[in-house]
Amino acid sequence: MVHILWREFTDSFKSIRSILIILFVTFISYQSAVFLADNPLLAEEIVTYGGDQGSVYTLAISFIVLMFGFLFVFAISHDVINKEIEMRTIRLLVNKIPRWQIMIGKFFGILLFWIVTISISYAILLAISGEWSFLDYFSTLLFLFYAIGLVLFISTVIPKTKLTMFLGILLGLALPIVGFISVLSEKWYLIPFKYLLPYYYVEDNSAKLLVPLLIGVVYLGVSILIMRRRDL
Repeated sequence: MVHILWREFTDSFKSIRSILIILFVTFISYQSAVFLADNPLLAEEIVTYGGDQGSVYTLAISFIVLMFGFLFVFAISHDVINKEIEMRTIRLLVNKIPRWQIMIGKFFGILLFWIVTISISYAILLAISGEWSFLDYFSTLLFLFYAIGLVLFISTVIPKTKLTMFLGILLGLALPIVGFISVLSEKWYLIPFKYLLPYYYVEDNSAKLLVPLLIGVVYLGVSILIMRRRDL
């Protein structure tokens, strides 16, 4: 399982999309931190509206992850399972290790990639501002945990990589819009999205933050069950 995890982690850095996403997140983090460091009055004014000093510098990262997190995770990992099935390399893997270990290894390999990516941005913020908001850091990773679980589930259910690529773009753009609207609206037909998507749970810093973690675990568990019963 460790071998699968490490291979998925290192492979995540080999695509142009991954490099561009890392550069984009890092660049925005750096520029926002420098701007706020040069404008301390603006930072203090933001603090007066709520939050702490560390959260001011993490606003840019939080916004990027909430708006583009699904799109980024889909862009890099939409074919994490169905590509192995299409290329029949999954048969080689299942002959060596159990299927559940393959799924867990791939999941945590992708998660480790995002932990490193987000940690780099937070390290830049720490170097410039001297602040590291552990709660925002934890909240961001929980959001990505949820997104990775959903992507793994879709890649397991849908066998075609071209279809998951198209669906990934569609969902990556639609889910943030639906998520934010469902949080602000009281329409009955938006209530399922409000509680199924992670946006409602990350709007405040409470125990609700653990709900996206639990839903992500459910996505992973269902994906493992589907994979165990699939004829390869």
